Amino acid sequence: MRRILVSIAIMVAIINFDFIIPRLVPGNAAEILAASSRLPQQAFVEIQARLGLDHSYYVQYVLYLKGIFLSWPPYFGVSYQYFPAQVTTLFFSRLPWTLILIGSSFALSIIIAYFMSAYASSRRAGKFEVGSLYSAIVFHATPVFWTSMILLWVFAVYLRWLPIFGNISNNPGTGLAYLGSVIVHAILPVLAMTLSFFGEVYLVLRGTTQQVLKTDYVTAARTRGLSDFLIARRYILRNSLLPLVSLLTFSLASLISRVILVESVFGYAGIGDLIVDAVVNRDYPVLEGSIFYVTLLVVIGGLIGDFLLVRLDPKLREEDEVRQ
Repeated sequence: MRRILVSIAIMVAIINFDFIIPRLVPGNAAEILAASSRLPQQAFVEIQARLGLDHSYYVQYVLYLKGIFLSWPPYFGVSYQYFPAQVTTLFFSRLPWTLILIGSSFALSIIIAYFMSAYASSRRAGKFEVGSLYSAIVFHATPVFWTSMILLWVFAVYLRWLPIFGNISNNPGTGLAYLGSVIVHAILPVLAMTLSFFGEVYLVLRGTTQQVLKTDYVTAARTRGLSDFLIARRYILRNSLLPLVSLLTFSLASLISRVILVESVFGYAGIGDLIVDAVVNRDYPVLEGSIFYVTLLVVIGGLIGDFLLVRLDPKLREEDEVRQ
């Protein structure tokens, strides 16, 4: 109940900041359009009235709250840039592309880090463990947009093996041809996200495996004559996976921020690219709707992660019962 109340408070705060912050940036959509197209003053006034930007902030705020609380799904209006597309429709049409990046890159990073941790824990203080540790630190510390630009320059510009931008080709075709176009365009964004996640996941797995190595059941497994690799895979890493649930729970907001940067670099038409375009063009409805839905997904994901942690870890359940 406490977690749910905290989540509600977060959503209330975000709803207000979601309205205020975009309007603190100088200029609005009508001014940007008028400046770029060199429109006369009368046209500028008509565009402002058409977009509802001639209303006071108080009126805009009341209409904004009515759209959220008096309709389902929440109504944020239509996009200025993609007129007359509704914000909710626009957001959920882009969401699957972002989920492809996040889901595939996180799964790949877990698989790679899992087997590398298993191999490294069976060969303590070896060259592989030291090399993998420093590699993970480098990938974790390197900004994801810098990694993305390096990958883009090497594989798309210099070698010309992969496309520079976009989700699919101009004429992707159907069936396997369409799927192949989607996969080819997703390789570099997924690779950039995977390298960024890998460092974090590997460091978490390595830290927990060091603790599990000292437990009695690992010592008992060694006395039974089991190989080091088998002990690492069946005993050590299996009991080290619980922190990954916690990592995913507390890293959801970080994952969204990274995917925004990656999509911006590669021109990948997901949620991140939509938000960046909305910021540049002062598209208030898209900004309000995108931030609202992203925050809602993060809060719901955090709640699900909290409940999973309590269910999976008896110690947390006992602590929660004691507090209650």
